[in-house]
Amino acid sequence: MRPILNLVWFVAVLPVCSSQTLPARLSALPAAAHRSILQSLSQDMPWSQLAELTASDGGPDDELGWSVAVSGNTVVVGAPFANVGSNQSQGAAYVFVKPKSGWENMTQVAKLTASDGQPDDRFGWSVAVSGDTVAVGNFNLGDEVGDYVFVKPPDGWKNNTETAKLACGPYVAISGDTAVCASFRSQAYVYVKPKNGWKSTFDYDALLVTTDGDKNFFSSISIDGDVLVIGAADSNNESDVAYLYVKPKGGWTITSNPTHLAAQTAKLTASDSNSGDYFGLSVSVSGDSVAVGAPDAIVNPPNKGGAAYVFVKPASGWVNMNETAKLTAAATDDNSSLGTSVAIRGGTLVAGNPTGSIANNLEGQAYVFVEPAGGWATTSTFNAVLTPSDDQRFDQFGGAVAINSRAIVVGDTHFELLHPGAAFVFGH
Repeated sequence: MRPILNLVWFVAVLPVCSSQTLPARLSALPAAAHRSILQSLSQDMPWSQLAELTASDGGPDDELGWSVAVSGNTVVVGAPFANVGSNQSQGAAYVFVKPKSGWENMTQVAKLTASDGQPDDRFGWSVAVSGDTVAVGNFNLGDEVGDYVFVKPPDGWKNNTETAKLACGPYVAISGDTAVCASFRSQAYVYVKPKNGWKSTFDYDALLVTTDGDKNFFSSISIDGDVLVIGAADSNNESDVAYLYVKPKGGWTITSNPTHLAAQTAKLTASDSNSGDYFGLSVSVSGDSVAVGAPDAIVNPPNKGGAAYVFVKPASGWVNMNETAKLTAAATDDNSSLGTSVAIRGGTLVAGNPTGSIANNLEGQAYVFVEPAGGWATTSTFNAVLTPSDDQRFDQFGGAVAINSRAIVVGDTHFELLHPGAAFVFGH
């Protein structure tokens, strides 16, 4: 139980300030107090749409918003079906930077593409950003699957091709100097930034495998500091699972064996998992908390509706375990797919529901859950539901979500006529 009296005291002595300056003022407090206050504020302060992000050159069926990522004031949005020149569905990633005056409706400041792009690469299948570094996953059905790293130029983001290409794909994640990519073949690769900067290479620092062999194919990936999580959703009709890896004491450059292999630290599973739940289709990790989406999880038997499962690190460290809490939305029906995407930061979790319905429009939604003072607990009560201001039928809003301490970003791949797509930024 968090100390409520301390929470009240800290709130009482905070000077009056705007919602834009409040996070900066709070950051000076002790970490526990900072977290408690932000959670309390998130319970009471409504989320509102701040910006609609679109591509200046968006075309039919680009599906901008297929993937989204946010770090600080930078948002990256993937459009894997965008045409580049004469290359159909080569794909692109778009960078948006928050203006000094605050988020507003805008087009990109930069368009990122692959120097060796080919038709049907679907570059932008996944995106990740950490500080000044962007990683983009490439979904090519041939042999040239790869992930691309882009480093912000000294004079700011601009249209550019990659700084480096890494051998992997199509799912990417990045945290600080560590980039991770996962393939469908039950393998993930860890790359640590060299001292002289990112360079194209096929030489990984660690190869992540599972004790289950190739039974479960990977479907999502997330990293935060020394912990990374990989989802394996319903492969070969086996039980769904998420694999958690903790960085070895000696670092990701594993020298204890010639193949640099590292098996998972823990397996995360749902206590009520059924084959076909797609548990692990989406994953997210933040500190000691992991979120795993299961868009076909049963909510009101026999109806599906989807769920987000939360796992909290035990006091003794990560071990094979079932969930700490299962989060659902009481209003969902059998059309819902909550958990298609998930993102967690601190005590706030957002779960995308791209087939969610208001008045049977199936435009999609994103649900916000805030960790209670007593810790995560199973519930069907959410704190907020996000929808775009100009939503339309079959938008698929919520197919991708991202969150940081300042904003929630939600992808909407079918936004506008002929589906160029968009991403929306929400904040307090």
